Amino acid sequence: MNRLYKIIYLFIVVSVIALITAFLCSYLLNISASRQSTRIRSLVYKSLLNQDIEWHEKTSPGELSSRIISDTILIEDGIGSKVGTLIQNITTFIACYIIAFTNGWKLTLLMMTVMPVLLIIIGILSMILKKYTKKSQDAYGVVGGISQEAFTQIRTIASFGSEKREIDRYCEKLKPTKKYGIIKSNAMGIILGVLFGIIFSSLSIIFIGGTHYIYKGEMDRAGVFRVFIGILMGVTMISALSTIITAFGQASGAAMKLFEIIERKPSINSDVGEIPKEPLQGYIQFDNVVFNYPARPDVDVLKGISFSCQPGQTIALVGASGSGKSTIVQLLEKFYQKKSGRILIDGKDIEEYNIRWLRSQIGLVSQEPTLFDTTIAKNISILKPEASQEDIEAAAKLANAHEFILKLSNGYETSTGERGLQLSGGQKQRICIARSMMTNPKILLLDEATSALDNKSEKIVQIALDSASTGRTTFVIAHRLTTIRNADCIIVMNKGIIVESGTHDELMNKKGTYYNLVKNQEMKVEEENENEKEVERDEEEIKSKKEFSNEEKISVERINTRTSITSTVKSFMKAKSKNGNGMNWRRYLSYNKTYWWSILLGIIGSALNGAIPPLYSFVLASAVNVFNEQGDDLINDGKYWGKFFIFIGLGNFISYYLQFGGFSMAGENLSFKIRKMMYNSIIRQEIGFFDTNSVGTGTLTAKLATEAGLVQGLNNSIGYIIEVVVTAIVGFTIAFMNGWKISLVLLIGVPFLLAGVLLILKRGSNDEIRSAYERSTKIACESIVNIKTVYALNLEKYFGQLYENQLLSPKKKYERKIAFGALGNGFSNAVMFLMYDFCFYIGAVSIKNEAIEIDPLLKVIMAVVLTVVGIGRASIVAPDFGKAIEAFGHVIEIIDCKPHIDASDPSGIIMDKNEFNGSITFKQIVFRYPSRPSVNILNMGEGQIDIPAGKHCAIVGGSGCGKSTIIGLLPRWYDPSEGSIIVDRNSNIKYNLKWLREQIGIVNQEPSLFNISVKDNIRYGKEDATDEEIIEAAKKANIHNFISSLPDGYNTIVGGIGTSKMSGGQKQRIAIARAMIRNPKILLLDEATSALDAESELIVQQALEEASQGRTTITIAHRLSTIKDADIIVVMKEGRIEEMGTHDELMHLKGEYYNMVLAGNGKVEN
Repeated sequence: MNRLYKIIYLFIVVSVIALITAFLCSYLLNISASRQSTRIRSLVYKSLLNQDIEWHEKTSPGELSSRIISDTILIEDGIGSKVGTLIQNITTFIACYIIAFTNGWKLTLLMMTVMPVLLIIIGILSMILKKYTKKSQDAYGVVGGISQEAFTQIRTIASFGSEKREIDRYCEKLKPTKKYGIIKSNAMGIILGVLFGIIFSSLSIIFIGGTHYIYKGEMDRAGVFRVFIGILMGVTMISALSTIITAFGQASGAAMKLFEIIERKPSINSDVGEIPKEPLQGYIQFDNVVFNYPARPDVDVLKGISFSCQPGQTIALVGASGSGKSTIVQLLEKFYQKKSGRILIDGKDIEEYNIRWLRSQIGLVSQEPTLFDTTIAKNISILKPEASQEDIEAAAKLANAHEFILKLSNGYETSTGERGLQLSGGQKQRICIARSMMTNPKILLLDEATSALDNKSEKIVQIALDSASTGRTTFVIAHRLTTIRNADCIIVMNKGIIVESGTHDELMNKKGTYYNLVKNQEMKVEEENENEKEVERDEEEIKSKKEFSNEEKISVERINTRTSITSTVKSFMKAKSKNGNGMNWRRYLSYNKTYWWSILLGIIGSALNGAIPPLYSFVLASAVNVFNEQGDDLINDGKYWGKFFIFIGLGNFISYYLQFGGFSMAGENLSFKIRKMMYNSIIRQEIGFFDTNSVGTGTLTAKLATEAGLVQGLNNSIGYIIEVVVTAIVGFTIAFMNGWKISLVLLIGVPFLLAGVLLILKRGSNDEIRSAYERSTKIACESIVNIKTVYALNLEKYFGQLYENQLLSPKKKYERKIAFGALGNGFSNAVMFLMYDFCFYIGAVSIKNEAIEIDPLLKVIMAVVLTVVGIGRASIVAPDFGKAIEAFGHVIEIIDCKPHIDASDPSGIIMDKNEFNGSITFKQIVFRYPSRPSVNILNMGEGQIDIPAGKHCAIVGGSGCGKSTIIGLLPRWYDPSEGSIIVDRNSNIKYNLKWLREQIGIVNQEPSLFNISVKDNIRYGKEDATDEEIIEAAKKANIHNFISSLPDGYNTIVGGIGTSKMSGGQKQRIAIARAMIRNPKILLLDEATSALDAESELIVQQALEEASQGRTTITIAHRLSTIKDADIIVVMKEGRIEEMGTHDELMHLKGEYYNMVLAGNGKVEN
């Protein structure tokens, strides 16, 4: 017994060592994995921010931002504690084989003949997992891009009733993920089955070979037994590596794309080049520059243009949309490499300069203003973080933004929302102008900088821009030719060449292209001479008033129209429902019932896998008696029991295939189903849901990428749990059958094992890290979508740091949870060794007291040992199981999120289209957002707007006065708080929403096109449109000739937001074609021609006027010349109706409208 006590004490010491080493192993490796994955995310993101625009144009922002998270989750899973388990199991395997080798090298070598086969099988499995994981992640990346695009353009989707179309597009691209997943599942099931089938079948070699060696006298019975036990323990360790092999294969596949991004060298290197000690002077020369966009290499956008600009000069670029004006700006920003020619700045080739330094010398205001999701103050000072509040306010005053900012609820600390959606177009543009004025650039690039402003604001801001241009080389792109008359040189472009250049007077005297453009835009008042003189006198009086700039009062509430937090959003973001607090097994089973056959196979396989180890131990304990036999009985019984192990190996093949194949296939199907359901739920939410700061595009994209991915592994985790439970039940059943007293005592250790597993399970749940993923994805989405603005403003480091801070924010809490999990892992390991210790002690005492015989004792010990090993395997899958359960709760919250305004609701009035006239009445509208119940956005009081069927109503007013809000109420983007909108004698809320939206065509101020072909973008307005209808709509929108000139014609891919291959005017004309093909009864035009050049505007305006015939049309316009013939003109101010009437009536009133006309030069052609 003294020797036994020494062994017991040794086991206790080993248990303590196991507790410490397992804790350290798990803790340090998981900490390392967490930090490495964070570093990988940061490196990938920073590499994305350093890539060239050409690369970004080929890759979806949503794909990139979602893959950073989803791929690194797989990598973290593969390089964490599973590495420690692998090392531990391999070390045990090697140690066991060394023990076996020292006790019988011949028999061990014979056993090792299967090792090359096993290594080849593991290699094949790893290659298949790596290959198909990469394919799956690539496909998921494409799907992530589609979802990000859809969430960004939700207004367009809602307006055209295209929710189902987008869901179908998403599902179509999602199908390959299921296909690759099922291939991977089947391959994994078959290969793991073969692998473990061979491993356990190979144990027959020991019995057959061992009995022969005993028979021949080459080995004794004890030696064979030690070899057998050593190899058995080694094989058991290898058999526990199935989940680890899977994780490694998936991590390897996921890492390929990310490491490819990290290692990619951009074609335009931002880190090299000269950094002059002195600022630029601003001398610019283009010398025979030829350029084509990488996406269209056969089309030269610039065809050998040459011009020069002296320091401090203002150069105006005019011409038709797509003539190459914005391309010149983009080449100066070095977004692209020119094809040939030279661009000289201060006499040096642009290639010689460091790009970041060069961009720091340039101020840019783009046609489509870009703001970031932070406060107004930070947006203005983003280029100058050290700026004081006085500096910020001074810049805002120059841009005529100070007054409206002060009237916002939080003033300069008001959040602008994602892409500045919480502000009107004019307000965004003014903040962008203020931002550009914060620095002191030597070169100023103004690309339609005032296109979204009303006449009053434009005039004030134009004065500020003229002042800001003094002493700077300035490039101005403008379609409103009145804004560039004072330019030192006006360059007129057409199809990539310079057709004219000179001052305004010189070009007017030539009476060429520029002269015609000016004449097309000139505005005259066709009134009697007496009235004309009166208008001129009044204009002089108004000009003399010092308070002119304060005439406009921007609506305080407009900012809040984009910040509603509806009850829907609250439930989505904060719900702590039963789903969030515990696993909803009923829902889980209902989602899986379609795949019951696959689940059933998985359950059978898991049950078999769970039953095999204890049955194996029973067979083993029975079989070892063969070593005590003599002569032919020894040989024959060795063969007999050897066959048993072959049968067990065959059973392992079947069980592993059923478990992994069945549950993995069910997991892929479940993932496919819940991704569809999540996307379906999100895409059907009302517009207000997407307007909130808490629900951004990046957040939603991250939820789809991470939550569904985690739930996918739930089936496999359940398979492991079934396996562990069956192992425990069968193992202790065998143990109790052979020695119930000893088994009852040994059962005491099981709760302690489970306690360790529960500690590990607690580590799997982590809301903080999930939120950090979502916030970081939101940042990544925002910056990649607006990558040109990020580059132009040199914000790569700013966003890189912002992203890293979000990832590091939950670090301490997460590492504490890792410590809990590691403690559970160490505790489980210690308990396992103590149970082994307990087994031997109880066994020895029982033998001594003759309470049990050797044979049943051996069966009890073997059953308990292998059962404990089986239960210990739960510690490997416990973290994944915890994460999957938590993710399923979040998935349920998303799926159950019910929209307040539901386009999929089949109820409501559906009229015959021929009977629908389209008369509209906005009656006593008061509009408040749920988050601001005390603030009126619109307050018409007792007033109303009556628009008879087929008539044209124009709504005008200062930026932010509520014009676009009215348009948003008609198709029920939002519902009014009070009052009603009557459409054909019925409230708009009584109509079937999908049908109502089908009657409305809409063109927004900032046209939203999808990353699909031109043809499909136009067809978006009418799903069953023929090619002839598409071409006809394009002709009406004056875009057909341009499309036809493209190499791929109507099949040309438009490109995504931020990386579109079209100019602003081209995009707007495609959007107009999309609205026209719809042939709606009601046409809503929100600054529909603001991005068009004079010639295109004239043609398109005529087409719109023709299209308006017989349709009820509502137009929002800042160019008052475009709405002079409207049947009704409504003047809005601070959310109320200020004036209403025809152009002539309002001019005679000499009120708000009259002043607006005078601010726009006072000439409106009738």
